[in-house]
Amino acid sequence: MLPSLLSSDLCSLHGNTDRLAVSVIWTLSADLNTVKSVWYGRTVIHNIQAMTYEQAYNILNGNNPEDKDYRTPPPLTAGSPVSKARIPQLKHDLEILTNLARKLRNRREMEGGAVDFSSGDRGSELKFVLDDNGFPIKVKPKKEIEIHRTIAELMILANSFVASTIYKCFPESALLRVHNSASIDKFHDLESLMKASGIRFDGNSNKNLAESLKEARTKGLGTIKDSLFQSLATRAMTEAQYVCTGTCKGESSLTHYGLGLELYTHFTSPIRRYADMIVHRLLLKFQEDGVDKHRCAFPSLTRKDEVFIPQSDSISVLKGEGIKASKEVMRNYDDIDDSLIDALIDGAEDLALGTEELKYKSNSTHMIDTDNSTLYKTSELTNICDTLNSQNRLAKLSSMECQRLFLSLYFRENVEVTQAVVIDLKRNGIIVYVPKYDLQGKVFLSDRDGNIQIDPTLLGLPPTSGLPPSSGFAPLVNCRMFPDGRCSLVDDEQDETESRLEVSLPNGTSTLTFRRLDVVTVQLSCDLSDVVARVPPPRLHLLSMDRRHKVKTEQKEAIKFSVNQSNHFQRTHSKEAGIVAEEHTQSMFNVLCSIPIVPNLDDIPLRYDAPKKGKKHINRVQTIKGRLFMNGFKANELEADKLDSVTLPSDHQSLMDQALVGDYNASRRIEREATARMQRIAAEKRNSKRSKAMKRH
Repeated sequence: MLPSLLSSDLCSLHGNTDRLAVSVIWTLSADLNTVKSVWYGRTVIHNIQAMTYEQAYNILNGNNPEDKDYRTPPPLTAGSPVSKARIPQLKHDLEILTNLARKLRNRREMEGGAVDFSSGDRGSELKFVLDDNGFPIKVKPKKEIEIHRTIAELMILANSFVASTIYKCFPESALLRVHNSASIDKFHDLESLMKASGIRFDGNSNKNLAESLKEARTKGLGTIKDSLFQSLATRAMTEAQYVCTGTCKGESSLTHYGLGLELYTHFTSPIRRYADMIVHRLLLKFQEDGVDKHRCAFPSLTRKDEVFIPQSDSISVLKGEGIKASKEVMRNYDDIDDSLIDALIDGAEDLALGTEELKYKSNSTHMIDTDNSTLYKTSELTNICDTLNSQNRLAKLSSMECQRLFLSLYFRENVEVTQAVVIDLKRNGIIVYVPKYDLQGKVFLSDRDGNIQIDPTLLGLPPTSGLPPSSGFAPLVNCRMFPDGRCSLVDDEQDETESRLEVSLPNGTSTLTFRRLDVVTVQLSCDLSDVVARVPPPRLHLLSMDRRHKVKTEQKEAIKFSVNQSNHFQRTHSKEAGIVAEEHTQSMFNVLCSIPIVPNLDDIPLRYDAPKKGKKHINRVQTIKGRLFMNGFKANELEADKLDSVTLPSDHQSLMDQALVGDYNASRRIEREATARMQRIAAEKRNSKRSKAMKRH
């Protein structure tokens, strides 16, 4: 994106504000089927209403533009309240644009074989709602409505026209957007799954692929499987690339496979894509040379008086320059008026990559000091395309990683139950696709030791059967461990559609069988341990088979989790199930830190300080009973209680009895005598060894 001053204000279309633009204008017949004329060039756009997609969609369907939960948008943002007086005219214009977009889309699909890779409201792009601390508290798929497709079709129309125009003028140095066809080998997974559904697959061309996907939608397989086919087709596609036409051989290598167009480029978003800025420069260069027949079809707008600023002395990142030592930058710019800023905006498109100086013609037509026949050299534009492709790929990877991270953070505090479809079978589980979050993941049915971890009710057993689950399966409701269970993969090499995974238990009344394209219900959660540096992906657990079991509302309520500050998961179950709420598995460090360590000294007598030499204690009273005996603790509390009942005076008690009741002096005396006795025995042994050694010699 350009700086917010440009992208959000000066170059953005706001309501009741004039903005400079480069536009493509078509004159169509009344039935919207015939293009009478086309004009493009510099324009001034006055937008009467800056609306959001939702507002335009509501007006198109005859509803109130603002929803019930409408909030006033912040400054420099579309979505301000729509005046009721403008709604009839806006609805009329939107209906014309919608009808035109439908015709354009049908034409691309019928003639060019355009493939629809959109996922509707079934996932792909997710929208997160964050709390004050930046953590996700709600996630939902970004729903695609018809107004999105309307705007997209109009942009595709403009982009394709501009691509044809710049390629006609600059056949060796035009920047185009190319999407090559995918290899037929990449459609193996899609072909096998569609074959299992009884659908004929043909991926030899984009038109045949579009027909196969359309057949899957019309066959009534359900939105879950339809979304799976769309996702697999999108994943099999190659990535679109920016190319310089001078490096491609023939027009056949410049087509766009997905859109079904012969030539395509990016022209409509110069505030967020550098490629669009280059295309703008090429298009305006074509118009300024006076060789375009469309130039006189619409009156052009020119400025009489233009003011220019001196060359910038800042670092050029694109050219890799350092700071130029120029004295002109020291001049005072305090007296610059608004006309200078207008000239800056008006001439911004003339700033070309690698240009050393800007020269201006006397007739106010801007011209870059390069070759008259071309604006960019082929090698120069090729390097730019390589950089754009690399940065675009990194941006997509970053977007995917951010979406995965926020999903994990969301499922750390929330547990979701949703439907999924089986796409592959493994020896210890299944691989499923979750359309709601456009997510693929493994559902393990056994642990590393081969123990089956599953809900016994799925196999006709009581819910309390088996053993408690291991730590990895603890978040799953009603999950139990069965060491004697079996998980067998029956693989049919001749027909992959007949492959199946069978799960059985020793005392089970039935066998659970999984096949590809089976619809199951899964539970999504994420266990974030404090000792793990990398955030793990969401964990999926099997709840039921939808073809045999239907998840009722009561069952969904039973698997809701309440999360406290210490990230403990407490399961809430009914008393009839006989399952006690238990805490979610934590790291050993958290468990040890959560144990309260409080010294309990009420029942433990303390030893008195040893009396100092030369001082005698008279009438010493012992208030705390001692339990120390030969430097150890007396563990038998009952014996100590019996000694408490003995009230004989110390004169009539033995030395051992006095020590047992807590007499400090008696305990010390016994210790000294025992130590002296041990020392005498040790000395006798040493002397005996010495005498024997003397006799040998």
